[in-house]
Amino acid sequence: MMIDRYREFYELAGKYYPEDRLTYSSLSGIIRKKWVLNKLKKLPSGNLLDCGCNIGRLSSGWNKGMVIGVDIAYSLLKKGKNIFPNINFVQGDLREIEFFKKDSIDNAIAIEVIEHLDRVGDFLNGLYNILKPGGTVLITTPSYSGKRPEMLKLGVLKSFGIKQGIEREYYFHTAYKPEELRDIAIKSKFSVIEYGSFEFELRGWVKPFTILRNFFESISDRIFPYSLLNILIVEFLNRFEVDTFYILDTLGLGRLMEMLFKEGRRSYVLAKKVVCG
Repeated sequence: MMIDRYREFYELAGKYYPEDRLTYSSLSGIIRKKWVLNKLKKLPSGNLLDCGCNIGRLSSGWNKGMVIGVDIAYSLLKKGKNIFPNINFVQGDLREIEFFKKDSIDNAIAIEVIEHLDRVGDFLNGLYNILKPGGTVLITTPSYSGKRPEMLKLGVLKSFGIKQGIEREYYFHTAYKPEELRDIAIKSKFSVIEYGSFEFELRGWVKPFTILRNFFESISDRIFPYSLLNILIVEFLNRFEVDTFYILDTLGLGRLMEMLFKEGRRSYVLAKKVVCG
């Protein structure tokens, strides 16, 4: 069954793929973390539900109330509990999130999560029901240009022993433009506070790095798909990209990219549950 393969894949990925380490050592992850933490500072006091929390890094510093982290992969929650004991971790499928009590959550975040969900409507409808009236939610996803992606190849995941995706060697990974995020939030009865994009800093100048990554991935996928060399290449490119950015940013690269491009590489929506009556 699809649901069984879905859960099995993400449990396996959570157990063997060090997403937290690789993501937050990359330039995109560093910029994203800074952006999200700034947004979290502006959310009202109350509890915080971190949907698709991984090990809980982004919500670990929340000091305005209790933190609850939910993820489908038990192995990630086990790691997270050792690193961030202040978080109350719960294993669960976001597509069936109404195992939380109705009207019990003050704030929720879903950072780079819904692009992995094959039933986004089920998640957002359920999230709406468990939020308190006036409760807020912050959602971010990758954006895209051209044709909207639907599935990704396993790529470097193979080097960590993950040989089977949800459908053969593919797993579900899509993207949303800002207005698409806005529309699906409204469809689930949320009132949109703001929406837009970020990571303008990564537009334009990173194209050579993207081409280089794609080149190495295509070569490794054919010649040595399960080699640890792929991991070393990813980490080297991450470090090189970060160092290059910091040098260029001193010359005003970030501000220039925001002036040149109308949209960043990530979309977001900040919304709330409308207070009835």
